[in-house]
Amino acid sequence: MTFTTEKLALLGKINFSHWVAKNPYFSDGELNRSMKAALTLIKGKGFLRNFNPANSIDYSLRIRAEVSGFDPLRPDYEKLLLVFDLIQAWGGQTGRRPYIVKKGLGVSSRQRSGAWQEVYLEGVKHALRDHPIEALSVWRRIEGLGASFAPKHLRFWTDTYPVLDTRISVLLCGNQRLLRNSDGYAEFMELIKSVATAFDASVLDTEKALFAFSQNFFMNDHLVLKKGAFQDETDLDIAERLCVSH
Repeated sequence: MTFTTEKLALLGKINFSHWVAKNPYFSDGELNRSMKAALTLIKGKGFLRNFNPANSIDYSLRIRAEVSGFDPLRPDYEKLLLVFDLIQAWGGQTGRRPYIVKKGLGVSSRQRSGAWQEVYLEGVKHALRDHPIEALSVWRRIEGLGASFAPKHLRFWTDTYPVLDTRISVLLCGNQRLLRNSDGYAEFMELIKSVATAFDASVLDTEKALFAFSQNFFMNDHLVLKKGAFQDETDLDIAERLCVSH
């Protein structure tokens, strides 16, 4: 079997219902450390100061409310940028790049949003027209919105397409090649659909389960088991076999 075929067969055997419920980004439990850090930083830069979530699900509910009330043909740019900030905060501390001032510029990418808000809107329009590759390609032109974060925006603007980030790319194919360009998202969809079929679940819930499983056992960018005791040993045998097959 090829590397990918073996991975997909193993991944299709994890306890889906257990892991989908453990995903920390779609839960009503306490905010995780990464989300707290991101929100603190973004508030410190002057954005989302009136947003005070009690748990992760508060992010999702607020984003969906703002997205559902947005008309791309009569754009409210304040609302558009609010959605941008909410998604960056939801994604955790690795979403801080647009808010960090680069040396020599004096202002951050987010502070210069007037220079790219039309680009963001263009990506939104592609997403809403069911053109995910085009949307990702456009969004990746925005300074600070990298390969692992553009799909998070696709996830919330469509409520159809799952998140592809470093962790998921490594879990599905052993490396980060799915993130090298926007076209990699098409291959990602084929891979995750095959796992979703094994679970008889949606691709959105499949990504939730895979992320939680990976986060419990593996480093972010390598299929190497974390050192020390795991918080949850469910499917530890599968995690160990994934490492062996790597």
